[in-house]
Amino acid sequence: MFHFDGPADQFLAEAAFPYARWRYACADSLLGSGIGGTVVGAMARSLFDDGLLWQWIAQSPAERRPGLLGSMLQERDRICGFLADHEATCPNLARWFVPLDGVTDLTGSSLEALAAPSLPGAAELMDLFLASSPARPAPTSLLVGSVEDLLQAARGLLAVSGMRGAVMVLAHAGHGNLLGLQSSLAAGGAAGHDLRADHEALFMHVAAVGVTVTLLGVCAAVPECWPPEIDQAGFLGTLMRLTENVVAAAHAVHGLGDPKPLTGADPKVRAKARMRRLRPDALVAHHEVLPDILHAGPVIDAVRRYEEFVGSWTVDPWAHGDPKLASVLAYGGAHSTFSTVMSTFDDHAAVATVFAARMLLEEAARFTWLTQDVHDEDAFVQRSTQYFDEFRAKKKATIATFAGNGVALAAATRLLKMPDHVVEGPETITKGRRPLPSIDKMLLLMGAPYPEPGWLPVAYSLLSQVTHSTPVGIVHMTRYREGVLSAHDISPEMLALALDVACLGSARLLGISGLLLSQGSDPAQQYAAGLERRAYEVHDIARMMHGLD
Repeated sequence: MFHFDGPADQFLAEAAFPYARWRYACADSLLGSGIGGTVVGAMARSLFDDGLLWQWIAQSPAERRPGLLGSMLQERDRICGFLADHEATCPNLARWFVPLDGVTDLTGSSLEALAAPSLPGAAELMDLFLASSPARPAPTSLLVGSVEDLLQAARGLLAVSGMRGAVMVLAHAGHGNLLGLQSSLAAGGAAGHDLRADHEALFMHVAAVGVTVTLLGVCAAVPECWPPEIDQAGFLGTLMRLTENVVAAAHAVHGLGDPKPLTGADPKVRAKARMRRLRPDALVAHHEVLPDILHAGPVIDAVRRYEEFVGSWTVDPWAHGDPKLASVLAYGGAHSTFSTVMSTFDDHAAVATVFAARMLLEEAARFTWLTQDVHDEDAFVQRSTQYFDEFRAKKKATIATFAGNGVALAAATRLLKMPDHVVEGPETITKGRRPLPSIDKMLLLMGAPYPEPGWLPVAYSLLSQVTHSTPVGIVHMTRYREGVLSAHDISPEMLALALDVACLGSARLLGISGLLLSQGSDPAQQYAAGLERRAYEVHDIARMMHGLD
């Protein structure tokens, strides 16, 4: 139940569970679909972070709930910083900051918003959770009790051995990188499309508990939002029992057991200083709020034309000998993730579109950096070494994190081991290796041909508002028109941006990987050029709606 006449932090809290439930439903719908396997991991990670946040808020709702307003302003300020630092412009910035008009006061100009504290970051929430992580309760304790008792029991469901390592696996998938795409290397499945069973179980374990803990936390933080016609105790008790069933089934597949009791000193908590100085543009005056009058129809028409061309040519990865795994995963993953975009943007699953688009953009930026100036062979070899060292190091760090947090080394290694049909490459990491450039730098390189190259880092930041469940992102997944609130609807600006970068990212990934897999054949060159041209056509229309570049 939403209270439109209440304070803004109340509305944002009431919107949290519908948004979490929507993502869980989208993740569940992708299972077995043959596309979007790693998108499931991305949404599971966001649900895990939501669960951590709401169990924390529920511990002291009156003090901590206003932090939603502080977070809203902090994220707006971050976006303004990207615009300023990268010399990009966005004439409809007020629409990005206040896409809902007539629902509470979301301008951020109130004294309550300006005085609100900031929320902890994801790393800090993880540390706080692990510092007091409870043991898993007996199943019978899940069926009765107050909201606070059930929330404590649900915290136990969220705790598994090696949780830090598990979250790293989810993060790899969420960023769409080489290591994350390896979650889609299922025996007998198409590379980049399906999920391996142990990772799928881990993803859905985390997603189910995350959405459950979010609901319980919201119930504690805004008890007035519960519909009076629904028996709360019965509903929550059944929910907990069903969540326990998911956890038990997932445990049997992914093999991560219960956490060990805390011993020794309390874990360190990585807290960042809260920034309270805001750029003026982060605040929106009431007279600056823009109406919700746009429609993404022209963008969708252009994307359909792009989609048609995407399917006009394919390459057999094994036609020229044994291909590089990275090229196969980039090619298959781009097809799979773009198919997810086209299967979800207009059927009440548009939140999955945003997750998929961000993943395509991020990996396309890495491939753009990797393959720049391929004619300089020495430089290309150096970048290739740097690229593969990055993911060898991430894999090694993930296994070490598992092994250092209660998981047997053999079990940790098995969770990151590729299927038998895949020939693994060298695991040696170059001594004194150089990390990859920041995603910002790689996005700037990808944006070089545009009048405002910095628009891509800003776009990435805006899409990240949705994937990180910030208040800015949540309000773009809700629309209020003619007095009706649609909690599972996407703003035209966010949809246009997601479709735009999904085409740009997939064009770059499919074009480059197609060239690599076909050894630079003429059809591959024509295909890559055609993809880029049609993606630019989408951008020319979409930018009139989302306002960037």
